[in-house]
Order: sequence, then structure tokens, then C-alpha cells
Amino acid sequence: MPYMFVRITLNSFDQWKAAWDSPEQAQIRRAYGCISAKVYRGHESTNEVIILTQWQDMEDAREWGISNELRELMHHTGGAGRPDVVYLDDVT
Repeated sequence: MPYMFVRITLNSFDQWKAAWDSPEQAQIRRAYGCISAKVYRGHESTNEVIILTQWQDMEDAREWGISNELRELMHHTGGAGRPDVVYLDDVT
């Protein structure tokens, strides 16, 4: 299974997390083929976030990564910069 690893700094973790957890955003991720998503928050830098998502297909992950829906989410919830994105394949 392919994964997408994203590291981003946010202006407001709480605002972003509320939007990320919304049923609408969960439905959008599923529609793009997201199987699961885990969010990790920096212990000392609490606006730093790591997101690990699992996908049905690598192309699905890439499409979601450039989607207007994701761009709007980040714009409206205070993404502070350009995310670092790594696409991964499970080799276990």
C-alpha cells in the first residue's frame, strides 16, 4: 500500500484540526481513495504537524495532494508554509 507523509507548520493547530476532523473533509479524503489518516503534533512546536495517510493507489494520493479541496482547506485554516511531502511504499 502507498502512503503519503506530510510535514507542515500551521498558524493555528486548533483551527486546522477542527476542519481536518470534519465529516466533509473525511468524505473528501475517502472519495480520493484515502484508507486511513494519522495526525501527529509536535511536542514542543505545537503548530508543527505530521500527517501520514494510506491510499488505495499512489495516483490517488498525488491527486488529493494537488486537489482544490486540499488547497482550500489549507488556505482557510492557516497553513503557514509549503508542506514537505514524501510518497512512500510499504515494503514490509
